[in-house]
Amino acid sequence: MKGKRQRTMAGKEFLQAAKTEVLSHPVMTHPFWARFERGEMSSEGLKRFAIHYYHHVLRTRLYDAMVLARATDEALQAALARILWDEYGLGDLDRTHPAQFRRLLKALGLHEADWTAVTLLPEFEAYTDIHTRLCSDADVWVGAGVVGLAMEYPIPPLYKRLVRGFRKLRVPESGLEFFLEHIPTDEVHASVVENALLPYLDAEPIQAAIRLGMRRSMDARKLLMDGLERVTFETR
Repeated sequence: MKGKRQRTMAGKEFLQAAKTEVLSHPVMTHPFWARFERGEMSSEGLKRFAIHYYHHVLRTRLYDAMVLARATDEALQAALARILWDEYGLGDLDRTHPAQFRRLLKALGLHEADWTAVTLLPEFEAYTDIHTRLCSDADVWVGAGVVGLAMEYPIPPLYKRLVRGFRKLRVPESGLEFFLEHIPTDEVHASVVENALLPYLDAEPIQAAIRLGMRRSMDARKLLMDGLERVTFETR
């Protein structure tokens, strides 16, 4: 006897379930977050974290651009363009997200040679490869699940924990601009993407594609956090 077909959730119900799933993913309680929040890292470990996370920051906006380039719906295009416009500092090159992050690097006493000459983590390279493939998927809704949900929902609660860790180590507030700005901004980004997705969420295949991208992105984040924990807390 065949089992009953699962009911297709209404759009708002689906988004709430998606947010709950993202925020309850195991990577959200990865040991890295608690250790960082408690300030367990040395000053050198903090520098290593910042250098490697900077390369993550450099790549993140490219995933949004990949999905935008393939989206055919103008509302979704506009939502992703809004995110990218923020990434690029609303046109002010001194306020792009990488530029903001470089202020943290400099506040930690680092120089350009420190972050350009680094050997990238294999876990980061794996994360990048997975996200490049997901955001280039033939089904654009997979990419929407990655950049619109999995890369927006987790940031406010996680960055609050990072900020507490930075403050424990007395990092200047001027160096925390990148993280402090993302806490409210990514809530807005998630809302903008949700509104763009809503008209399409009565279709189960679209829900399934979004959920697939979301889950694979969160699973890949576990790889990234493993690598960051290793270099931040000197377990290499």
